[in-house]
Amino acid sequence: MDPGRMTRLLLLPETPDEAPEIVEAGAHGPVRRKLLPSEQGGGEAVLVLPGAEAVTRWLDLPTGSSAQARAAAAFQVGEAVATGAEGLHLAVGERDAEGRALVVWLDRERLRSGLEAAKARGVTVTGATPDYLLLPQDAEGRTVLASFGERLGVRAEGLAFGVEPELASAVVGDRPHRYIPASELDAWLLAGAERPPVDLLQGQFAPRRHGPVLRWRRLAGLLAIVAISPLVLLLAQIARDGLEARAIERRNAALAVQLVPQSARYGDPARYAVSRLQAARKLGFGELSAGYLAAVRAVPGMRLDTLVHGQDGAIRSSVSYANYSDMDQLREALKAGGFDVTEQGTVTEGQRVTSDLIVRSKP
Repeated sequence: MDPGRMTRLLLLPETPDEAPEIVEAGAHGPVRRKLLPSEQGGGEAVLVLPGAEAVTRWLDLPTGSSAQARAAAAFQVGEAVATGAEGLHLAVGERDAEGRALVVWLDRERLRSGLEAAKARGVTVTGATPDYLLLPQDAEGRTVLASFGERLGVRAEGLAFGVEPELASAVVGDRPHRYIPASELDAWLLAGAERPPVDLLQGQFAPRRHGPVLRWRRLAGLLAIVAISPLVLLLAQIARDGLEARAIERRNAALAVQLVPQSARYGDPARYAVSRLQAARKLGFGELSAGYLAAVRAVPGMRLDTLVHGQDGAIRSSVSYANYSDMDQLREALKAGGFDVTEQGTVTEGQRVTSDLIVRSKP
């Protein structure tokens, strides 16, 4: 992305029957308009994707080239996502104060179709990002919220996502927050697009460089390498390896404490955290979570509010639904999947019922 250009946004809709929107600067402030079915948007724009389609995390990645960072991120994401990293597009953005890299992933074909939709409208895409990452970072450390259609975008230190308001409320909880009203949102989005924390146009979606320019740059780089003494290169490599090793140890220790807080009490936090996580994997957390989420999705109208993995290998979760028969459907689905479910409590609030559950794999 070129921050020197006049920023313009092309907002993709959440559903195919909705029209994309253009947001651009006007004489009296930002102007937002829907594109008619046959209308060409023209010009250049930053492609803004619905936040529900992209996942954002901050990961500890080794320093290196962009390609190396994406490869390391793909390995970590593949370990965490039930379907693996295949079929996903990953982009690596800026690093935070602790050195963690912002990583965003989404379905590769969704990004491809978005770029094709922009091209069909005559729009040249100069960058791409999820909508919630255009929200500002609050100077006072508050969580920033804004409405994007029926979803709520959330951004805070180490936190960024777009979900239903009820789930966002459950995650944000009692944190100090700031809501950006619709009348101010577009100005903030345009400002955020001037220097977004990540650009999805990486890897196979990166803009193509012109051949002659790229060849000259490669030649200049080779000449520079030849001009440097091999001994200097060797000494520099040894020093860099030592610094990177110590930095990696510090990052690993910080990540270990983040994942397993009890590891802070041990001399080697990373080793302790790995042993705990391996033990957790043996308890079948991945299979348990995947099976439970599939059962919840199979019940029409049921919504997942919270999900926490317990040290005993069970899931503690809250779900809300409209009819008591919905809970019966969930019990049957879990039973068929080989899971035991225990209700800890049920509360009726208005037209919705909320139940607290403990779900375990059957022995």
